[in-house]
Amino acid sequence: MFALNLFPNNKMFGVYSFQGCCGGLHFGDVLCLDLVKMNWSKLGTTGEKPGPRDSHGAVLVGHRMIVFGGTNGIKKVNDTHILDLVTKEWIRPKCEGTPPSPRESHTATLVGDERVVIFGGSGEGDANYLNDLHVLDLRSMRWSSPQVKGDLPVPRDSHSTLAIGNRLFVYGGDCGDQYQGDVNVLDMDTMTWSRVWFSLLLSHS
Repeated sequence: MFALNLFPNNKMFGVYSFQGCCGGLHFGDVLCLDLVKMNWSKLGTTGEKPGPRDSHGAVLVGHRMIVFGGTNGIKKVNDTHILDLVTKEWIRPKCEGTPPSPRESHTATLVGDERVVIFGGSGEGDANYLNDLHVLDLRSMRWSSPQVKGDLPVPRDSHSTLAIGNRLFVYGGDCGDQYQGDVNVLDMDTMTWSRVWFSLLLSHS
């Protein structure tokens, strides 16, 4: 899971990667790509580190990387961890409220500077695809599961999300052998889902 962040010295940009899975092996390292020198290095970290995992969600809030969920290859998890990219220390914050159920292949999206939104993914059990939504308020560190309305997206995992202002865009994903190509939008003020319809205009020469 990758995220882009300004280096602490404000002179260069870097891509931080909290590791995933390769060849059935799960990793828990943090790697950094220096976008000026274009080389990778391993970031030495301290504190209460997350266990090795993949298919987790990660967002950057200032100089902090917040990681939620994923799988360690044996079971899916729903823990939250924060890495301070300045001190390079991991902490496991005490969050109030009810967290999302264990899941993998979900998305974690920063909306504004105060909310992390978890959407969808694959839950425990076989073919348990999700379309639920959960919000972590970064001011109070409290989880909530707001009621939503409108034209809800079908359950899915391995999708992409993007926040633009107060709107959360969801694209693609799959549920088993069925792949999705739709675009869904959630208005975070009214908590209303809608679907974006596109018209394809074909011209013939």
